[in-house]
Amino acid sequence: MNNGFGNNGYNYNDGYNDPNSPGFGNSGFTEIYGQQQTPYYNQNTSTVSLSDFTRKVYGWMFLGLAITFGLAILIVTNPQAAMRFMTQHIGMYYVLALVEVALVFALGFFVTKLPPAAALAIFLTYSAINGLTIAPILLLYEMGTVIAALGVTGGIFGAMSLYGMITKRDLSGLGPVLIFGLIGLLIFSVISMIFHMPMSDLLISLIGIALFIGFTAYDTQKIKKYYQSLQGDEVMLKKCAIVSALELYLDFINLFLYILRLFASRNN
Repeated sequence: MNNGFGNNGYNYNDGYNDPNSPGFGNSGFTEIYGQQQTPYYNQNTSTVSLSDFTRKVYGWMFLGLAITFGLAILIVTNPQAAMRFMTQHIGMYYVLALVEVALVFALGFFVTKLPPAAALAIFLTYSAINGLTIAPILLLYEMGTVIAALGVTGGIFGAMSLYGMITKRDLSGLGPVLIFGLIGLLIFSVISMIFHMPMSDLLISLIGIALFIGFTAYDTQKIKKYYQSLQGDEVMLKKCAIVSALELYLDFINLFLYILRLFASRNN
């Protein structure tokens, strides 16, 4: 079953921000990231602990997910009205998808110039719009399948996030590998759509799941590194908590969609 995931704006790292990307370089995170031995800020002046910072990251992430899935499920409970609206206003769907990309890039590129409240507003707005655009995808599945995929996603995400938090292994080397893997997956997905390659959905789903399992552990470990680099600047820590929440949010959403796609390919 081909759900058109390649064109929905979620897979393939929709605006995904890596600390080596231009967005982070322009926002000031690249210059700070990874300089734990000689931090710019005085680590003794921070009143925010690592546990407080981590709780804030996951708190914003879960709030964003709650908004997204809450709106999506609300729409799915009235499928006839939702499909009728989509049929009559198909252009709006693509406009919302473009707005999503713009919001993610705005947060990634201009986070240092935005007050924390504005950065949070962008993230929550993105989460709400994402709920509206994910809803038509969920309409393709039975609610039981969606719930099962959500449960599997939560289990995998939780396990890999825990691994990223407690492992002593430096995962920073995974960043370029994951990014290039994602680019390769995007190219392969486009080719498979053009030539209708058999078994491509199954292969794409498995590769996508593997990539975002890696991204989850990688982005979780970055929480600690961001904190160590920005200690003493509580304003930047607030902004960085929102950026980290967005990264983990995108990991969860993409992992969920690939697992959902895997369920569909196995049923066909």
